[in-house]
Amino acid sequence: MLLFFALHGSAKAENSEDIIAGSDVALTGGAVVANVQTGGAMWFNPAGVARLDGRSVGLTGAVLSYSRTRAPGILSSESGARSDGVFSAVQAIPRALTFVMSPRPSLRWGIGLFFTRSFDKFFQDSLTVAPGTPETSEFFATADSERSLYHISGTVAWKKSERFLFGGGLDIVIASQRLSETVSGAYGEDGNGGTFSQSLNLDQSGGGLQMKVGLQWAPVPRFRFGWMVATPTYLVYLSEEGTRTESISPPAGPPVFRGTQIDEIRGTWSGVETGLTRVGGAFLERWGWIELDLIVRFPLRTPELGIDLKTKADVRLGGVFRLTKRLKLGAGFFTDFSPERGLDEFADTKINFYGCTLGVDFANKEEPTERGEDGFYLALSVALRYSHGRGELLGLTFPTSFPSSGGRIGQPTPVGVTVNEIGINMAFKAGF
Repeated sequence: MLLFFALHGSAKAENSEDIIAGSDVALTGGAVVANVQTGGAMWFNPAGVARLDGRSVGLTGAVLSYSRTRAPGILSSESGARSDGVFSAVQAIPRALTFVMSPRPSLRWGIGLFFTRSFDKFFQDSLTVAPGTPETSEFFATADSERSLYHISGTVAWKKSERFLFGGGLDIVIASQRLSETVSGAYGEDGNGGTFSQSLNLDQSGGGLQMKVGLQWAPVPRFRFGWMVATPTYLVYLSEEGTRTESISPPAGPPVFRGTQIDEIRGTWSGVETGLTRVGGAFLERWGWIELDLIVRFPLRTPELGIDLKTKADVRLGGVFRLTKRLKLGAGFFTDFSPERGLDEFADTKINFYGCTLGVDFANKEEPTERGEDGFYLALSVALRYSHGRGELLGLTFPTSFPSSGGRIGQPTPVGVTVNEIGINMAFKAGF
């Protein structure tokens, strides 16, 4: 468990808290709420756990992910000079570990460990203008943010019949947020020099709970309906450590320094994850299945954590197609729209993503081991995932010379941003 949660990377923007949990999720891009067939049901629809006979273990992770971000002018001058604004990152992330068993023919229970980073970013850029001009000279800025959520999920599901399944779960959630921002300066020559620096370092963490409930229903042959709802996650305690400093050297007068510091642990009732509902329908045939899902996330506002999210809706469309008794092909399409209401701090983003997945699943036998059967079922899925995003990023525009009145240097300025990401996801399932 320690190794599972210790391996994590950085440097990409993600809008939602969905994760790749299970082979069916990896293959279809998340279109699984009506027909989930792995331990990922604990995340996407607890009722799906009731469909898992015998005992099963699943492990899912992003083996490799590469993203490239372009935001020209994230740093700019009033004279028109702009920074390049090109960033890239490579990461490898474990996502989910699940275990399910069936103590009785109609009863299933499962436990899962899920790791999601709801919003990570890393930007670093500089703007330099030749000395001797009245333009800004030598500005540097960096922003690094990581919001991580760890879920320990427990689920109980009831199989009333082959047509109706019901399940519910309780998650213990550990949330953490780390923010680090630096804006430097240095004017010179005709800019009536001076120095300016601003920094923010903030670490927040807390623990809370989330509840989920869901059902799957097959009203007619070859069609299955799925629905689930999850409450918002509220932290019951919050630990905060941080400093914010600002120093400025006006052309006339002594340097000015301002700073604040916080270090406390307190009880709280702070929302950290939005409530949501998923609804979907799946068409099943001997050759496989196709599913269409709608995911609605509700608004959430928590000023002390910098969270201000509006209602958003996304779609998932995917399917799994049987090529042979042991080999399956999966494909999917998904959207991931930004829930952010506005841009407030340097490097804040509002990006809408569109993506697709394509992968294969290979197993040692046709169907998973059922309750009471001997033998092992082993399956490995490998899926390619691509997404493209466009939106806005909040940059900074600096004056051409040091302000005579002092004060804050650098005005927030939205700039266009594009993100392209490609990754390889792998999922392993063992049934016994």
